Amino acid sequence: MEIRHRLPASAGMRAARDLLLRCRLWLTARLWAPRAARRRRRLRRTVPGLRRVAFGPQRLYGRTVAAYTAAEAVEADLAQVCDLLEAAGVPYFLVPSEHGHGAPRQVIGVADTHRRTVLAQAARTLAGTAAYVGAVGADGSVSNAVLWADGKLPRALGRAAVLRIGEVRLGPAGQVLSGLESGCDIEFWRQGRDLGAEPGHLTVPGDKLADVYATALVAPRRNPVSEVVPEAAQKPATVAVHARPVPTFAAFAEPGIDEVLFPVDAVYTWVDGNDPAMAAKRRAHQERADNDIAARETGDSRYTSHDELKYALRSLEMYAGFVRHVYLVTDAQVPEWLDPEAEGITVVDHRDILPADALPVFNSHAIESRLHHIPGISDHYLYFNDDVFINRPVQAEHFFHGNGIARIPFSPLKLGVGAPHPLEPAPNSAGKNTREVIKRFHGRQITNKSLHTPHPQLLSVMREMEQLEIGELQRTAYSRFRSTSDVAPASTLHHHWALATGRAVPAEYLFRYVQLGSPDMRQRLARLAAGEDVDFFCLNDVDTPAAARAAAQQAIGAFLQRKYPFPSRFERRGKGTASRPRGGSARRRIREKAPVQPVD
Repeated sequence: MEIRHRLPASAGMRAARDLLLRCRLWLTARLWAPRAARRRRRLRRTVPGLRRVAFGPQRLYGRTVAAYTAAEAVEADLAQVCDLLEAAGVPYFLVPSEHGHGAPRQVIGVADTHRRTVLAQAARTLAGTAAYVGAVGADGSVSNAVLWADGKLPRALGRAAVLRIGEVRLGPAGQVLSGLESGCDIEFWRQGRDLGAEPGHLTVPGDKLADVYATALVAPRRNPVSEVVPEAAQKPATVAVHARPVPTFAAFAEPGIDEVLFPVDAVYTWVDGNDPAMAAKRRAHQERADNDIAARETGDSRYTSHDELKYALRSLEMYAGFVRHVYLVTDAQVPEWLDPEAEGITVVDHRDILPADALPVFNSHAIESRLHHIPGISDHYLYFNDDVFINRPVQAEHFFHGNGIARIPFSPLKLGVGAPHPLEPAPNSAGKNTREVIKRFHGRQITNKSLHTPHPQLLSVMREMEQLEIGELQRTAYSRFRSTSDVAPASTLHHHWALATGRAVPAEYLFRYVQLGSPDMRQRLARLAAGEDVDFFCLNDVDTPAAARAAAQQAIGAFLQRKYPFPSRFERRGKGTASRPRGGSARRRIREKAPVQPVD
């Protein structure tokens, strides 16, 4: 009573309602929690491979999977949502989603009038699975996530404008492969007449809704095309996502202006320095060479194989499903685990792209100068060192704009001034030589290095520089070992030439560098294993002391096996193991109109 006397009547009533609501929620939780616990125990008995996982305060189950790629997970999550909507007879449409950064995710639009039907069908269909549902906030975060198997949903999910439905997928050691960032979103679209003058939505002068707006579908959040679809624009069409035809509207079926529609290949360079024959050949030429660079740049660590390539290819398959074809450039070597006949990969020998009188070569700069001679390579491709890994899903738009312009990973680190010096890092010397080339041809000064990430490459740039017969580039092609006279053709030179000629722009690449054998190596690996927020990382073996190599190799071997636990389609299969089918493009458009039930 004292509280009521101190507060206005309206405030007292609000406080009473809030107290009543909290009591009701507390009572519901007390009654519902034991039932949910029983349902989860039953789920663990019926669905093998479940493990408890936590995302902050949200407790779920993840399902242990036998194989995983981000593209296949997106396809499965989409199929799950489409199947339940079709089973319920609920019309739906594909909503355009952003291309570029972040996990690829499909979005389905449904009229808000079907909300109860959708939730009821999902509860029936997914009750015996490990599928979760959560509310997607304005910032993209997922809250109130629960399992459909729990039974009753929290009230916040019943009212959420956007729901995410998916599965948490785990690797064999319980590592999270896809969490709440993946899944398929369901947006509940409302009609204009139901919105009135709600803040954030379209209104017309005089607070009177135009007829065109009254019958329009209005999105609960932004998308790349339009948040309002008038009735006249609700013309049905179909797009194919992977192999599944999915209904949408004609305006949503067209490719976006910045969507990459051209093919993108990947090129890896690799050498097995542990091969005795290769090591002997390298030492024989090294004894006759007049090396003018620090010993660390041509030492054994530069050629030591830690099986990085195997895991680099696994990371590519897991997280970059857009890549059309992979080319592996080697010196008459093939990794013992590699299946050279596997679909989607071609082994290219140095003899196929380098002049005969430049062989043998032990210099990555020389090899990079001729990658554009690979037969059949696409006009846009990515160049990887074998110690560069993809850490999470990326799309082609991460590397290129839809008009073909490359997005370049410049480093904040500087090349320095003055002449090249034998004791400085090789990228600095190569960058200084590149600076002279760019200054001579374009009258501009360059200052920055490039990151140790995938390098977007333009065939037109490499061919143009070769046709100009640039002396520094020609010398680099014949530089058997690293030298202070080299340029870095696929990174500093290509990137700055492309930038100077309007064919590239700087871009942000989230990246982590790990130097093998360094004091903080294990700490950096632990952060990556815990899901550090980066797109790429590099495990670089610069000059690891001989005494530290075994421990470093053991640490990175364990890390990489946990990070990328499943063989890629490029690896040889054991007896009785089926080869993994190669996935298709994420989205193929079917241009003809389709008889899709309109959304009411």
